[in-house]
Amino acid sequence: MPWNDQSSGGGSKGPGGPSGGGPWGSGPRRPWGEPQRPSPGQQGPDLEDILRRFRDRMGGGGSGSGAGGGRRGVSAPLIAGILFFGWLLTGVYVVDEGEQSVITQLGRYNRTTGPGIHMHLPPPFEARQTINVTGQRTDEIGFVTQNEQARDNPDESLMITGDRNIVEIHFRVYYNITDAVAFAYNVRDPDNAVSTVAESAMREVIGRFQLQPIITTERAAVEQAVEDLTQQTLDEYQTGVRVLQVELLRAAAPQAVIEAFNDVVNAGSDAETATNNAERDAARITNEAQAYRERVIREATGEAQRFTAVYDEYRQAPQVTRDRLYIETMERVFREGDTMILDQRGGAVPYLPLDNMRRTRPTPAQTQPQQQGGR
Repeated sequence: MPWNDQSSGGGSKGPGGPSGGGPWGSGPRRPWGEPQRPSPGQQGPDLEDILRRFRDRMGGGGSGSGAGGGRRGVSAPLIAGILFFGWLLTGVYVVDEGEQSVITQLGRYNRTTGPGIHMHLPPPFEARQTINVTGQRTDEIGFVTQNEQARDNPDESLMITGDRNIVEIHFRVYYNITDAVAFAYNVRDPDNAVSTVAESAMREVIGRFQLQPIITTERAAVEQAVEDLTQQTLDEYQTGVRVLQVELLRAAAPQAVIEAFNDVVNAGSDAETATNNAERDAARITNEAQAYRERVIREATGEAQRFTAVYDEYRQAPQVTRDRLYIETMERVFREGDTMILDQRGGAVPYLPLDNMRRTRPTPAQTQPQQQGGR
């Protein structure tokens, strides 16, 4: 049957007949079951057609099979309700353990919430900032860690010591947050506030010490002084930050002046060595002089006592004492000489064995065994 044939299967009459229904229903119809549009002047506007065109404009249009078979589109109130509900859900938030959320209402601080599920007015009426108040934070000053390697930052690391030397400092600052509201709103840049204050404190403390103690024995003192000064400054600014530890990682002369610094250190060591040697020699000479003085004093004292004793004996027996002194003096004079004294008071002419009169002096090799044997 042709698609444009609108006659019935039972010998229907023309379109104007009483049984002039097409194959999809009664009355004259266009192809695919669409009702025949009335000619102008036959009847008023079609309400169904108006609704269909409205649905098409709303995005849910499209004709369907059968009379009134089009899909219904989503209504505007429903879309508005979904959007409003989603807007309200933006005010729901979760605060984890160890965190605090600071709520502002129209830019002004309103309240602080702790861990849990909370809700605030959606933006732009209220906003929130969540801050971890229990976790430990770390700032690295003087260097930057990239790919697990430390790279020097000269703008931060080079500092002037109290003796006008240059030292390279690398250190870390460990801290946490004690007051979320103060940390968020009392400091313009809270993320860099601690590092800036710690760097300033380190420069001030380094300016109090000399270079040698900084790199050797006074590292702990420098760390403690920087920690105290940093905490004091942060408290004055009311930042809500508590400094846990300052760790001094590197304190050394910069590479550009390391050779000159080593020369200064070596010169100082040489000067100290020379001073120690001079003090040692001075002490040795002083000890020798004191020993010589004591020996001379003892000898002089002994000679004076001996002279006094001889003088006392001389006063008691002058002649005997003179003879004794004369004999002892002659003994000392002629002890090593080949001399023989003859007394003229003897009557007989003595026999002088001239060949045996010369004394044979013992050699040192002969006298040494005798001395050892005597010992």
